[in-house]
Amino acid sequence: MLNKRGGILPDDYGLSLTVFAQDATNVAPIKAGAPMKLATTGAYHAVRCADGDAIQLVAKHGVSDPDAPLGVHAYGYSRNNEFPYTGTIAVGDSVVANASGGVKKASAANGSYVALVNTSKQTVEVLLP
Repeated sequence: MLNKRGGILPDDYGLSLTVFAQDATNVAPIKAGAPMKLATTGAYHAVRCADGDAIQLVAKHGVSDPDAPLGVHAYGYSRNNEFPYTGTIAVGDSVVANASGGVKKASAANGSYVALVNTSKQTVEVLLP
């Protein structure tokens, strides 16, 4: 049915990421389809959504260990990119362009999200709206 309207899109549409579900355990595993959100506790950390949270991610499969890679569909972001950065920056910060061809911490949230900070390379991986 190539002319069907609506429905679930194939995996190659949108942004997919690999994250680490910090609240996944054997007793309370993350299940496929679980609504999740990004966490600022570390690089590419995610947790289950609490009551009333905005959904940022949806689990593609289940995991029961916080160190196990979890594939997710990301919502509200269209791309991720690595940039050199200046100044002090942390996971969860928003960024803006700096004058030297990279990024710096934004003074106000703008929809971008620092997912990883690599201090040895002076780069950040940023999710972009």
